[in-house]
Amino acid sequence: MADSDTPITINERMYRTVKEGAASILAPYSRDKEAKKSQVAQSRQPRNNDEGNQAVFYNPIQQYNRDLSVLAILVYGESAIAIKKAKHAKNVNRSNKKKQKTSATLQPVPGTAEFSTDKGIPVSNESTATKRKADNAGLDDSTDKFNTKRACIDNGVDKQRDEGHGTTTSGHTGHADHQSTSGSLAQAVPPKTSPEKRPYQTPFAILDALSASGLRAIRYAKEIPFATTVVANDLLTEAVEAIKLNIEHNKLQGKVFSNVGDARQFMYSKTGNEVVDPKPGYVHKFDVVDLDPYGTAAPFIDAALQAVVDGGMLCVTCTDAGVWASNGYPEKAYALYGGISLKGSHSHEAGLRLILHSIATAAAKYGLAVEPLLSLSIDFYGRMFVRVHKSQQDVKLLAGTTMVVYNCDQGCGAWHTQLVGRNQEKKAKNNEPYFKHGFAQAPSVDKYCKHCGTKMHLGGPMWAGPLHNPVFVQKILDKLTTADKTMYGTTERIKGMLTVALEEEDIGWPVKLTHKAAEQSSHVPHTNRGPQVQTDDLDTNASALIARMPPSLLSPAPLFFLPTYLAKVLAMPTPAEDPLRGAFLSLGYTCTRSHCKPGSFKTDAPWEVIWEIAREWARQMENEILPRLFGEGEYTDKGSVKKSSPGWNILRRIRGRYSDSLLAVKTRERLLEQLGLGQNSTAVDSVLDLQSILKSALYDLGHRSRQQSFTTNGCIDSSRSHSTVQDTRVPGTITSAESNGSIRGSPPNHNVSSMSNDQNSSMTGKSLIENGVDPSELNVVFDARLGRAFRESGGKLVRYQMNPRANWGPMVRAGSGT
Repeated sequence: MADSDTPITINERMYRTVKEGAASILAPYSRDKEAKKSQVAQSRQPRNNDEGNQAVFYNPIQQYNRDLSVLAILVYGESAIAIKKAKHAKNVNRSNKKKQKTSATLQPVPGTAEFSTDKGIPVSNESTATKRKADNAGLDDSTDKFNTKRACIDNGVDKQRDEGHGTTTSGHTGHADHQSTSGSLAQAVPPKTSPEKRPYQTPFAILDALSASGLRAIRYAKEIPFATTVVANDLLTEAVEAIKLNIEHNKLQGKVFSNVGDARQFMYSKTGNEVVDPKPGYVHKFDVVDLDPYGTAAPFIDAALQAVVDGGMLCVTCTDAGVWASNGYPEKAYALYGGISLKGSHSHEAGLRLILHSIATAAAKYGLAVEPLLSLSIDFYGRMFVRVHKSQQDVKLLAGTTMVVYNCDQGCGAWHTQLVGRNQEKKAKNNEPYFKHGFAQAPSVDKYCKHCGTKMHLGGPMWAGPLHNPVFVQKILDKLTTADKTMYGTTERIKGMLTVALEEEDIGWPVKLTHKAAEQSSHVPHTNRGPQVQTDDLDTNASALIARMPPSLLSPAPLFFLPTYLAKVLAMPTPAEDPLRGAFLSLGYTCTRSHCKPGSFKTDAPWEVIWEIAREWARQMENEILPRLFGEGEYTDKGSVKKSSPGWNILRRIRGRYSDSLLAVKTRERLLEQLGLGQNSTAVDSVLDLQSILKSALYDLGHRSRQQSFTTNGCIDSSRSHSTVQDTRVPGTITSAESNGSIRGSPPNHNVSSMSNDQNSSMTGKSLIENGVDPSELNVVFDARLGRAFRESGGKLVRYQMNPRANWGPMVRAGSGT
């Protein structure tokens, strides 16, 4: 993107030339009075841009948004065009077959009154009589046009009107010839010549509902070759004047059309029937509707759903991250998006799910189901690309793909999800799958966090399904390899963000999704995991299509966590990323990055395992970490973990000798406080209270002692006994016997005790947890090589790019500029 240093004047109005992508727009400066006011205001505060006094809002930092949107619409449009062409070919083929069948069944005998001597084709008595009456009565041209159109329909001439669009294209040539049985009449009426056959042009319409300068609409028209109509709408008259000027400046008359008015009113006008005699540029419904407001898009979502075709795409931007990704305005988040935002490092991903939930619930009222194709948290805004399908059956699955979140936001940061409804897959008598919908069991957790004992807070409801369609994301990445970097200046950042986004959807999938998987999924039942292509019996190239995600699919890792936050809770140094990732992978869990924040982890491991891995990191680095945490040696009375804090409650479950000492200290302090012998303690009210306290303490000590003194095959596990023998393994290494992440021992009351040694050694840590094994029995190995191999497989990625020019940053809203 580049700006011209010299302003130009058109009709006594100053403009600056802004070039971005293939478009070049003229951005107007505000009027003199507004300019003077703006100069006074700017003299009191530092300026953060060099764009002058805007009359029409233009934000250069959104170039990344616009580059990504162009590529996303290109990928989606190729799939939509392929389906439309296949439907058109199917309709033409059906019409031709019907025409041939009608000609064969109505072929008259030569010499009869129904046989035309001029053309040798059958003509019905009704059509001949109608035309004779019209000629004799001298009907006007409009009636003749009506009869001609009716004759075309009667003779199988196919007028193709694409679904949702007001444009009409002829699938066959001309009008049918109708000749009278009378020879004199046949000589008096000259035969009508067929018009020249025009090739079928697949319509593809885009609406830029909040266009401002019109830059986005002009880029769509110039960079998306198959776009036939682009409508740029804005509420301000001056903005629409600028749009008209830019349309003329880019020579896009007849392809880009402007409209002045409220975007909601314009989109709601698309409900009902089509206009009979439309004006140039009229589109009944659009293939793509783009919402990019200044702030929230919530007021426009319902109207946008009325203006998009079945299978169309919504592009939604919400720049109010202070609402949907913050804990400062929960009441505002609920009012706009129908859910409560979350507090914590994972707030941005939760915010994306809030926005998707608002779109899904708005669509469900009209029998529409949504499918997120790509959902990104970028800088100060969220950008979502959502495909809309008309399906009552899929709408019924919405409750089972909506969740609330119990969030330990004031304690350890753990979270637990609870589905609002339940979708249970069944099979009918004919072996066809179907869903039975019911109530979800609740609550899924206690009101206090089971890890640290802090109060849990409620968030949501929010979207519980996947955020991205991996086939869609991969197709955009494929386009980046051939994209012109001079036109798309943010390709490196797009590649970095989408590569990480593609990793996110590898969580919990049985196989990595590719184009080949999309081709093989065209006949997969709707309930199976993996993408699907809904093309029925259309003859089209499946590789050009975007496979549809199953509407019942849930995300195995709906939110991410930050290792830095774990270290903060435990008051210890942050573990290195590679060994930490290797620990999850060696146990059989998946572990990827999140595009929302650097250094984030997404894993399908439960929080019990996450905290056990964190404790094991501290234990295996015992000489460096634990004395400082608990105040031993030179750190006496200077322990970094405060007693009764969330970190203290988590670390008291650590393995080895520190477990006993921590539990003893905790029990002693609790007894002293309850007996009135400690600081800030209360006296025991009765002997029964004292008895209860002592029983609880003895139970804790005995239960922990039994867990740490179990045997495996008759041998005591020395690393878990009360001796001071330390684990000699070096973090970052792994042996063949430990590569499966299997347990090193098991108490008699665990399910694993009934397994054979072969079964035990072949099971991963993930499988053992699913079979009821306590996380403290897992052998956690911090394999740095395994974690490094995963990271290096993606190469070096750019998450935040350098500014393309000076003073490139967010801008304030444009002035009125009257």
